[in-house]
Amino acid sequence: MNERVGYYPGCSLHTSAREYDLSCRAVLKAVGVDYAEIPDWNCCGASSAHCTGHALSYALPLRNLIIAQEVGEDLIVPCAACYSILRSTAGYLGKRTEDARELQTKVEDVLGKPYRAKVQVTHPLDLLTRPELLATLKERVNTPLKGLKLAPYYGCFLVRPEVAAFDDQEQPQKMDVLLRGLGAEVVRWSYKTECCGGGVGITQGAVAASLVERLVKEAKKAGANAVVTACPLCQANLEGRQTQGVPVFYFTELVGLALGLTESKYWLKSHLIGTGEVLALVQGGISGGR
Repeated sequence: MNERVGYYPGCSLHTSAREYDLSCRAVLKAVGVDYAEIPDWNCCGASSAHCTGHALSYALPLRNLIIAQEVGEDLIVPCAACYSILRSTAGYLGKRTEDARELQTKVEDVLGKPYRAKVQVTHPLDLLTRPELLATLKERVNTPLKGLKLAPYYGCFLVRPEVAAFDDQEQPQKMDVLLRGLGAEVVRWSYKTECCGGGVGITQGAVAASLVERLVKEAKKAGANAVVTACPLCQANLEGRQTQGVPVFYFTELVGLALGLTESKYWLKSHLIGTGEVLALVQGGISGGR
């Protein structure tokens, strides 16, 4: 990509999902994507805004879309929830209903800037699996991830609803393709889009824990020695609520490892479940995991 694109980290990537943010930025830089964090961004509203009011749930992401226009016509959004909400908001505004036009006018009046509907919200998984960037990644693999048997976990938010889908909603494949391109073995399992219970983690923790245990159990049954995700809430939930000791990586962490990026040793120290034993399976070993 030759033109500069916007980057929206969202709240999680600046806090609990810092390793996702660091690895995503490093990978984008490594493959030549010129990006800039959009200025003065705000929370996308997940999930408090849509519980508060219909208008607020669209007004918050719309403000981000308007700000993103100052950076470029593409906006990279790593968080699955943020991505889905921003894409859904663009779709809602694109329908030009009376409610949508009224909301747009109010937000434009507050910001003093128009919404031009030109920003394309893109998830980094979709971006990195585009033919030209996927080819670049394969060419630059420094440490093939041979020895890793990975269960790609998309979760229930990344490719849903339909307006936000960049992959098959029932049997997504882009993470599978990417991980295979890095040299890893991708296991076949039937739970890649099942809910992990992250949305009820606080109100019904026992339910979330049971869903997590089932997911991890099925990943192990399929032969996986690690789970890979692209959602901060899924990662925190899967890693923090399980009792089976299976590492849960962000896909960008593994891309960075495969490219031999030296920063990778910092990402792995944030994991609740040690990654060293699994990463030692990689041919030649990988340092940095604890």
